[in-house]
Amino acid sequence: MKTLATKETLKNLTLITIGSFLYAISVNTFTVPNDLAEGGLTGFSLILFYLSDIEPSYTIFICNIFIIAIGYRFLDRKTLNYTIVANGIISVMLLLVSNWAFIPETILLAPIGSGVFMGAGIGLIMLGHGTTAGSDILAKLMQKYLGINIPVALLLIDIFIVVPSVFIIGVENVFLTMINLFIQTKMIDFVLEGLNPRKSFFIISDKYDEIAQQIEMQIGRGITILDGKGHFTGNKKQILYIIISRREVLAIKRIVEAIDPNAFVTLSHVQEVTGEGFTYLSQEEQAERITEAEEQGLQ
Repeated sequence: MKTLATKETLKNLTLITIGSFLYAISVNTFTVPNDLAEGGLTGFSLILFYLSDIEPSYTIFICNIFIIAIGYRFLDRKTLNYTIVANGIISVMLLLVSNWAFIPETILLAPIGSGVFMGAGIGLIMLGHGTTAGSDILAKLMQKYLGINIPVALLLIDIFIVVPSVFIIGVENVFLTMINLFIQTKMIDFVLEGLNPRKSFFIISDKYDEIAQQIEMQIGRGITILDGKGHFTGNKKQILYIIISRREVLAIKRIVEAIDPNAFVTLSHVQEVTGEGFTYLSQEEQAERITEAEEQGLQ
């Protein structure tokens, strides 16, 4: 068991280190030399850099430690430890690659490069059980105290940071920054779970109630409990059904593994989701989708 734990720790640290390196390349090679902005805490650090020449590595490290101290209760101990490690490595990497500037002749290459490297970096850090702190913790605080769900909170934080940047880097670079943020999101999707933006979980466990409570408390997603029965044994089972976004896949897996390692879990791609927290359809569109589903079920 100790050997397995050591291998897992080494794997996570490797992922976090590589992710932090890619993160630093994004900021110092593509973003800063081309006067672009970022979302979240990184964007705030860049604003300070453009205004006062304070190195982003210092600002990110200090602000993240402060945010972690405030919102540590929202992270489990394992994620908290890896997040602190990631924060330190990111700051070191930002100093190491400080002179790796790339200013392309085709200006669109700058936000594309920044988005690809930043998205890949954040994705690898998350795969290593860490986070970049900052926006993630602030979003959870906004959810608890303001009642704003996490995706909307993250969007509001990015808007709050990026929009004022127009007075510092100009309108054109703000639009290029939006391209950067869009590519980041798609790259994180790809690293964490391929190209599928939505997933559905079926979770069968005797500890379903405890799992449901933890998912609602930590993730903030609604859960449906279905009644089921094993065909062979005839035993009744409670089944948890939940639709989540790509940011929540790893978190739910960890919750289930921590509470019931023997739980039966299926993870599926969802073509489209409508309803609270997702995209809404008109009544006519809903009727068409129901008819299509019924026809497919008869085939």
